[in-house]
Formats: sequence, C-alpha cells, structure tokens
Amino acid sequence: MTGAAQNRDPGAAALEVLLAQPRVQTAHRLGPTLLVEAELRRAGRADLVPFVLGYAPGPGGQHILQHAHAAASSVTPAQNGGYLFLSDRRPGDAAARGHRGRSLWRHRPQAPRAPRLVLSAPRGVVSYAASRTTAVAAVWIRDKATCLAEDQQQREADAPEGDTVTLVRGDLWPRSPYHQPGETLRLLHLPLPGSQQPPAAGELLALPLGEDVRLTGELALTPDGLRCAAGVARFLPGGHRRHGLLLFSPTDPAGARAVWPDGDDLSEPVAAPDGAWFACTAERIARPGLGPRQEAVLVAADGSTVARLAPRHANWLRPRAWCGPGSVLCTGDEAGRRHLWRVRTGDGTIERIEAGNGTIERIEAGDGTIERVEAGGSVQAVTVSGDEALVVRSRIDLPPEVVSLPLDAAGAAPATKARRPVPALVTAPAAAATPAGRMERLTYQAPDGSVWHSRLCLPASGPEPGRELPVLVWCHGGPLLSWTDWSWRWNPWPFVAEGYAVLMPDPPLSTGYGRQAVERGWGRWTSQVAAVAAAQVRDALTHPLLDADRIAVMGGSFGGYLSLALATLLPGVRLAVSHAGWADFAAVARVCDLHWHWLREYGPVDQAPGYRQESLSLDAIGAGTRVLLSHGCGDTHVPAGESRAMYRSLEGRGVDVELMLLPDEGHSIRRPANAAAWFRWVLRACHAALGHPSMAKGSPTR
Repeated sequence: MTGAAQNRDPGAAALEVLLAQPRVQTAHRLGPTLLVEAELRRAGRADLVPFVLGYAPGPGGQHILQHAHAAASSVTPAQNGGYLFLSDRRPGDAAARGHRGRSLWRHRPQAPRAPRLVLSAPRGVVSYAASRTTAVAAVWIRDKATCLAEDQQQREADAPEGDTVTLVRGDLWPRSPYHQPGETLRLLHLPLPGSQQPPAAGELLALPLGEDVRLTGELALTPDGLRCAAGVARFLPGGHRRHGLLLFSPTDPAGARAVWPDGDDLSEPVAAPDGAWFACTAERIARPGLGPRQEAVLVAADGSTVARLAPRHANWLRPRAWCGPGSVLCTGDEAGRRHLWRVRTGDGTIERIEAGNGTIERIEAGDGTIERVEAGGSVQAVTVSGDEALVVRSRIDLPPEVVSLPLDAAGAAPATKARRPVPALVTAPAAAATPAGRMERLTYQAPDGSVWHSRLCLPASGPEPGRELPVLVWCHGGPLLSWTDWSWRWNPWPFVAEGYAVLMPDPPLSTGYGRQAVERGWGRWTSQVAAVAAAQVRDALTHPLLDADRIAVMGGSFGGYLSLALATLLPGVRLAVSHAGWADFAAVARVCDLHWHWLREYGPVDQAPGYRQESLSLDAIGAGTRVLLSHGCGDTHVPAGESRAMYRSLEGRGVDVELMLLPDEGHSIRRPANAAAWFRWVLRACHAALGHPSMAKGSPTR
C-alpha cells in the first residue's frame, strides 16, 4: 500500500499488517536450536497454515532459519537433536496409500528436509504423546476393525453411494471430537524406531471404556513410557456430561483405571519427570447458584490419589509444565494479566514468576510465600528444557513474542537485583504489528463497593479540544475469560489507527478477579453481567477524551450477546455488532453442542426460570440503532439460526439491520480473507453510524 493510501485509510493499512504477521503458538529448545510453532498466511491458501520453524543461533544474538515444515504442529523434542511432529504432508510409503489427515513424523537433523514417517492412519492421527522409546496416538477406527489394516480394508470396500445415517444416542453429535458415524476414537501404542529405521506397526489398545464413555484425544505419557493418561468424557442421561482421566500402562491396557473425582472434572494432564504424577486442571462441577472453580491437582500415575496443589489459591491455576520432579509451572489470570506460577509440590509454596522485567514485591499468604515480579506480558504458552523456560507472552498492545526465563534464578528469593529472574527476548516475529497507540486501565467502583476494571485503547496522540473520540465498546467472549493478551481476531488497533477509542471492560464472570466475580455473574448474564458492564461504560464515558454521544458496542459469542444486551440498556448506542451472539437463551441451549454447560449454569431448559428471565428482549433496541449480525454457518456452539431469527425480528420492526453469513466458518472467523471482509464491513458501519473520528463532539451522522 502506498503512503498516500495509508494516510487515507490507516485502519485498513493496520489491518493488512496485522493479517500478514506470523502467529506464534509455542516455542521449544532443542540444544542450540530454537523451534517455533506458528501459523502463517500463505498465498493461494484460504486458511492459515501451521508451521514448525527451526532456527540456529547466529551472530549478534540473531536467529537464522535452518529448516521449516509446513502444515506441521505438536512438537515433541527427542534425543540426538531430532523431534516428533504432526503434519499434513503426504506419506510416500506404499502402505500409507489412501491415508489422509495428519501423520506423525520424525525430524532428523542430518536430513532436515526429509523427515521420516513414524505413523499414518486412514483418517489421520488426531493427537499423540511420546516418551524416549514409545508413543501413544489417538486415531479414528471403524467400529468393527481390530487394526489399521482392517480399518483401511473396510474403508476401501465402502460403496461411495452408501448412506450416512447416524442414530444419535444421548447428547452425542453425529460429527464431533468424540464421535464420528460408524467410527470410534481409539488409542494406538507403538515403539519409536531409530531415525534410520522404518516405521513400526502399532497395536490398538483394548481399553475398558464404558458404553457412555468416549476418549477426548487428550494424552500424556510419562518419560519412561510406562504410564499414560487419556482424557475421557462420560455422556449422562438428560444431556449432562463429565470429564475425567483414564490411567493405564500401554503394555497392560486392560488394567486401566478411570478417575472421576467427586465434584470435579479433570483435563489437560502433564506428566511429571519421574513418572509418579500427572498434574491436571480440576474444574468444580458447577450447578445453578454455584459457579465453577479451576485449580491445579496432582493425580497419582496409578490413579490411586488426587491431591490439590494450592487449595486456597484465589486464581484459576492450570498446570502447563514441570520444572523438576517437585515443581509445577501453572498459568493463572490475575487483574487482567495471565501470570506464570511455580507451585512446589512438597511444601505448598507458590511463587509468581513474571515473563517481564520489573521490581519484586513480596506478599505473605496463608499457603506460603508468594513472590511477585512485575510483568511484561501475559503468558500464552510455556515449555521447559533443563533450567530454562521458553515463554510465549503478549499483551493487548504487544504481539506474541518468545522470551527465555531462567528457572534457577526464578526458583530462589533473590536478595539482590543481579539475581532477579530477568527474561531475555528470544524472538518477536510479529513485532511489525506493534501498535502505535496507547492503553489506559480504568477502574469503576459500583455503589455496592465492588470494583471492576476496563482497558481503554487510544490513539498515540490525543484529539484536539472539542473533537473527542467516538467509542467502540468491545465485549469479550467466554464468558469465563478476560481481556489479558493479544488477540488476532478481536484486535482493537486497526480501529484505533482509524481514530476511534476502544473500551474493553471486564464485567462479572471475567476471570482473574476472584471467585466472587464469577459467582456474581453465574446464571445472571443480563441482570448482573450486562448491568455491571453498562455501568462500567457509563463511568468510562466521563473520560475527557471520549465522546459520550457516539457509541458502538460489539463482540463475539458471549461478547456478541453482551453487545446486544448493552444496546438494550444504553439508549445512546448508535451501532451494535454481534458475531455468533444470541438473545433467546432457551433456543440456543436446546440445540447447541454445549447443552451440558447450559444445564450446569441455568438448569433444565424447559423448567428453570433463568432462561426466560435472562433472555433479551430485542424490542428495547430502538430504530435509531444500527445492528450488524454475523455468523459462521458451521457453528455448533451457537447455531447460525439464532442470528437469522434475530435478523428477521429486527427487520420486521424496521430496525436498520444487516446479516453476514460465513458458509465456511465455525464459531469464530479463522480465514484471513473472511476476517478482513468482516473488519471492513464493521469499519464502514462505524463511519456511517458514528461519523469520522475527526468530527466535532456530538455531531449528527444521519
């Protein structure tokens, strides 16, 4: 884009820069080599392409790209400088002819452009976990097949015109991560051959799963390969669902033990270095009137014990990696930032380790000393190699970057500044998207004394007097989330570049503000969450740089619902934008694949009064408010029929409403071209409804 074009349309220019950046997912250390998993936009490809990028150290601390694997992800470092990964590349092996989907490969440092096939399957490899000598992989298998060869034969014998009828039992969907017509997600155990050896045949494991239990694809394997943890889901009568772990020896699957703790779901297992434990995320099974709570737990490798790591910790801790057999690295939100916590399993000490530079503040707590180092960003991913952690961090105003954190320094209470754990920047591949604007944190104290926070994104230079900024209120999804880090989908900076202010509130149900914030909003989305969010907006509009007469509200999923709710509560809203949102709670709960979650929060759809009490009446959206609705036609969380129903209702009342349907998208918008079209559509609507940011305060636009 030319400089003149950028000056005329800075928002579009910022959007193009944003969409062109590599999206770092995680990083690994493999000796001197840096491995980065990232999604890249490639010419001729509608979807983002996952890559594994291998960098060698260069002069002056630079990194030199040494090799790259396209359509690749899920790295596991191995011995002798190699690593395993999943990739869509087509196997050349004759035995793999006709196989599709992802396969498991081994990168060999002596032949970086010629990885060796480890495992392929007719329907691909869903996930895997590996030790030094063995691996366990999840694959889709025909119900009556006893091995991969039989599975392939049955598929080849299928008539192309065969029916696809599926009799659905309980809450299983015809196609989901848990179920496919005529197929079952099974686990395969296979030895890992050397880098020069051919692929070894795997053995399907005969696990004792009940009729109502399905594998989820989550896998963890101890370093010695002797114990495996697999995620399982139990489908209960009435649409309810539980999540637990299946623990077993890959050589003795019949002795598997299922772990379903009373009152908790288990997920995200991470194996300890000594093979004794799996660190997991435990989530309290919520019910109407009692919200969920997440915490870190240890599950014994044989399933005999479940122990809470930090039972009184206020934040939602989720285990991510082990640093030695006695410490677990967890992430947890706190006040709008996702921190890194080190939990010592022996004495219960909890230590907060920040992925940024700053000063240290010591806080005394009942469960041990909490050591705090002020942050440079929110933690998105962490991997450990020896005494170093590679952390992917970001902020709302900082694109994801990789930093190296010395764990030996972080593990001690530093007495001097020299001993502080100062992370070193390793790579910042999306630095070109770093915004030129600035950000403020706003605090609103409600009449009941509760305190709620927001982020306000502003242009780098303030407006001239009398030309205050129109405001876009962005509502986050989830709803159990908060505005903590960089977002490629809901990125405020193209709009800020255009001259708008973007307000990002964290109302009740936002994580990182204590359990009371979750409990206050649980089952009270309109009466509490939307009411507090509206009060946050009203308070923020007293900011001297903001034009309280030019307001737009927007969001996706729960944020799409909340934007419509704010449009009914704030009479000054000129534009409401809802992607994958809803108004009728019962209509969505009855037909979506998250029915079990609605049951936990609101109760039975046809009996609980909360569905009707908290649903929105779109009649409160006046004719002076323009409404944009968008929805992916493949959305199973919030079926697209809800947006079509809202469109028909609003249009019938004479509201200026538009509907954008995306046939090849699901719940979110993943394809860059579709995201760009959505951004342009919304930006045009902002100009039409709010006027250009340079207009004088309160200027009419219609």
